[in-house]
Amino acid sequence: MAAARRGAMGETSMTDDKLWVWGADATRPRLLHSMIRIRDVDASLRFYRDGMGMKLLDRYDFEAYAFSILFLSFDDYGDGPAIELTYNWGVEEPYSHGSGYGHIALGVPDVAAAVQALAGHGGTVTREPYQLVPGGPTMAFVKDPDGYAIELIQTRRSETPRG
Repeated sequence: MAAARRGAMGETSMTDDKLWVWGADATRPRLLHSMIRIRDVDASLRFYRDGMGMKLLDRYDFEAYAFSILFLSFDDYGDGPAIELTYNWGVEEPYSHGSGYGHIALGVPDVAAAVQALAGHGGTVTREPYQLVPGGPTMAFVKDPDGYAIELIQTRRSETPRG
C-alpha cells in the first residue's frame, strides 16, 4: 500500500532509491532510529520539534492501515539517528511503557535551558538538573506528553556545578 508522504524532502515514495534510509552509507551498520508510540501528534511536535529543537525529517500517513509515522532528528537525512513517532489513529488510552523501557538520552549544550524549554512545551520535569558525580556532566529528566522519560545530558562543561 502506498503512503502519503509529507516532510522536508517534499512528495515522494518510501522506495525512492535516492532517499532510502536517508542516503545512509550502506557499507556499514549504524543506528537509524528508535520508535515510540504517541497519542497526540501536535503535542509531540510541540515537545520534540518546538521545545527540543529537533527537525521533522518526514511524515508518512498510511490511510489503509490507520497510522502515521514521523521521523525527527537533530541532524539532516543520513547524518545521525532519529526518533520515530508512531501515531495509531483513534487510540486514546495511554500506552504501557512496560518494565523494560528506561529512557531516551539526548545531549544538549545547556540542560537548565532545555528543561525550561521542554516544561513550556508540554514536558513534565521529573528530576531537576543535577550532577551524578562532582565535576561530571549536568543531567536532568523530563517526561514527554506520552510519559516517556527523556534524560538530558549537558554536552558543554558547566561553569557552576549543580548538585
